[in-house]
Amino acid sequence: MSHSQPIIFNNEWSISTTHGSILSSEGSIRQEYEQDLKTTHLPEMIFDKTTLKIIHLENNFEIRFNAFDALKSIDMYNNLEHVPKVSMSDVWTKSRSKDRELDYVKPYDWTYTTKYKGTLCSSGASSWRIESTNQQLDLEKLKRQEPILFYDELTLYEDELADNGTSNLTLKIRCMPSGFFILLRFFMRVDGVLARCFDTRYHYEVGKNYVLREYVERESPISSLKPEFQSTSDDNAVIAELKTNLQQLEKLFFKESI
Repeated sequence: MSHSQPIIFNNEWSISTTHGSILSSEGSIRQEYEQDLKTTHLPEMIFDKTTLKIIHLENNFEIRFNAFDALKSIDMYNNLEHVPKVSMSDVWTKSRSKDRELDYVKPYDWTYTTKYKGTLCSSGASSWRIESTNQQLDLEKLKRQEPILFYDELTLYEDELADNGTSNLTLKIRCMPSGFFILLRFFMRVDGVLARCFDTRYHYEVGKNYVLREYVERESPISSLKPEFQSTSDDNAVIAELKTNLQQLEKLFFKESI
């Protein structure tokens, strides 16, 4: 496992990442995951030691990202109407269960769709104050050329859906003199059936007493996309074509005034 040396940004934030190997399919840690998540159905590749932590030094407020919390946010056995159907999917889901009787009889979300937005933590009596807003992310400001003080990319989990497509949760962070930007992206594609993308963006601007968070859900049947996007392996090109079904904007206040 590798750790990045924490960077101190603007004398205000500590930012650090860790990168680890794939969670073993056997062993005590795997058993803990299955017990705590109450399922034996887990993605093929879980990077359980991979994390991102952003800590506000003055009050110890924290934004963290990790695979366990993301998997905990999957509605594994309920509301399965959003789970796409593919040929032989019933046979495949049953074969994954093998002799595990409890899970064998339960349909489950084999796409591992998560609405995880990150984990907000605090210590002491105070905590993050979350407020809905109409303020959009300043995309033009984010496009400006600035020196990159820190950058990292992380994968929290990934699954090839038994060669039916892909499902993954990835994370990017970049730190510039004007602030930091985080993109947490869940992307799922079931070949010939459906593409789905849930993005969570965080943008902090120096001088503000809040972090702006945007959550967007996009989804489209593959058949509704233009022919050139129906079989491309360029996920970003596909995502740009998906229908937006939901957008939420929030201000995450870490102190009341500057």
